[in-house]
Amino acid sequence: MAVLGLGVMGGSLARAVSSLGVAERVIGWSPESTERDGALTTGAVNLAAASWREAVADVDLVVLAMPLRATIEIIDGLADALPAHATLTDVTSLKEPIGRAAADVGLADRFVGAHPMAGAETSGFWASRPDLYEAATVWIVPGGATESRIASVERLWSTVGAKARRIEAGAHDRLMAIASHLPQLASNALAHTIEGAGVARSQLGPGGRDMTRLAASSPEMWSHLLEHASPELIAGLRALASASEAVADQLEAGDVEAVDRLMRRTRAWQGAS
Repeated sequence: MAVLGLGVMGGSLARAVSSLGVAERVIGWSPESTERDGALTTGAVNLAAASWREAVADVDLVVLAMPLRATIEIIDGLADALPAHATLTDVTSLKEPIGRAAADVGLADRFVGAHPMAGAETSGFWASRPDLYEAATVWIVPGGATESRIASVERLWSTVGAKARRIEAGAHDRLMAIASHLPQLASNALAHTIEGAGVARSQLGPGGRDMTRLAASSPEMWSHLLEHASPELIAGLRALASASEAVADQLEAGDVEAVDRLMRRTRAWQGAS
C-alpha cells in the first residue's frame, strides 16, 4: 500500500495498518521531509519514498491523503504511473470533484472514493495516531469501480476498526455541506465573535473551548474545499444566521419561553442520536 500524504489522516492510516501488520509493505510519501522522516522513524511506513511516483511504482493500493487541490493535481499524473492492477482511493471530504478528476484521466473504473469521519484540528504527521479511525464511519463512494475494488477498500477500513457505508457522490457532498463544513465555519464565526468581544481563549470555559475547537483547523486545507462551496452550505450558513437573529430578538423581547422551547427541541435532537 502507498499512502501519499502523511499528515493526520494519511499518517494515522499508515500507523494503523503497520501496527496491525496487514500489509506486506506500507510505502509513504509526503512533500514535507519532516513527515517522511517521522513516518519512517516511528515505523508507520517501511519506506519513505523520495517522490510520489516512486511510492506508487509497485503497489496494490494507493491512498491519496492530501488536501483536495493537491489530490486532484496528483490524479492528473497517475494515469501513466499507477500499476495496471492497483486500486486508487482517497480520504477527501468532497467526492464529486475527485470523481470527475479520476474520470478525466481514465481511472474511473479503478477509483473508489472514501471519506472517514475522523480527524483533528491540528495538522502534520506528529498529530496522527493509530487509533484515529476506530469506530469511525467511512463513507465509500463506489462510482464506476468494479465490485472487487470496492470491496478491497472497504476491507482496508474495516481492518483499522472503521465502519464502511456506501453512498453516492452527490448525496455525500450535500450531507457534508451541513454535517461537516457548516460546523467548521460556524466555529470560525463564533471564535471571531468572541475575539471581537475582547475575550481570550484562555478565558473560555469547557463549553466555549468545545465550540471553538474547530477554529484551529488548517485554513490551507479548508480553502481548497471551500472553492467548491455548495448551495447547501451557503443556505445552511444563512439559516444559522437567521436562527441566531431569532434568538437575539427573543432575548431582547424578554421571551425566555421561546428560547426554552428551542433548547428543549435541540436537546431532544441531541438525545435522539
